Amino acid sequence: MKLEGERWRTLVSTVRLGKDEYRVVQPAQPLKHAPLYEGYMGVEVCVDKESALSISMAWAFAMRSPRTLVYLPLRQSDCECRSNDGPALDLVLLHHSLQFRLSKWKDVRAKLRQARPHTVVCQGMPPERPVPRWKQELPRGEIVEGTVFVVGDRPSFQAGGEAFRQLVEDCPQHMHEAPGTHCCAEVTAKDRHWNWLHVVYCDEHRVRASR
Repeated sequence: MKLEGERWRTLVSTVRLGKDEYRVVQPAQPLKHAPLYEGYMGVEVCVDKESALSISMAWAFAMRSPRTLVYLPLRQSDCECRSNDGPALDLVLLHHSLQFRLSKWKDVRAKLRQARPHTVVCQGMPPERPVPRWKQELPRGEIVEGTVFVVGDRPSFQAGGEAFRQLVEDCPQHMHEAPGTHCCAEVTAKDRHWNWLHVVYCDEHRVRASR
């Protein structure tokens, strides 16, 4: 499967809070197998083939959409591959240029009504900029009221893009050829509380057993 050209069915909402207006994009259908939770030194999500594609397309879309909050409601997701019993979390991707106060998210989420359907055609993941790693702007990770926020800009989302491309395009074959192989996308973040977003591809046999 190639990530570029895949279609992502979404719901688009416009929320007004006082003088401010926010555009929120979320999947048209909930992700059934993508539980996100806080783990050791970071946050981790366990994905099957379908949810890996959805999260990767959301990441690609967020990279190119500086005026949009990309919302992945993952609290209801479940999977036997999950290795942590902590509370489930949601995920929001956004650009720091929005200057969005994370404390506002609860109010924005409460007004997500009358969403209109929209289909996004994934444009793929461009290669990372050829600059030393220490010069790259890393996304900021923060957890506020049960939601993981990844805040960055195009270069920082782009820096994690190749890992998501491999998750979609390479992991299914690796898992088929060597069941039990650890296959993941790992995105480094800068924050005093946690260091990375770890997206782990689940063993298909365990995913099917949980259905």
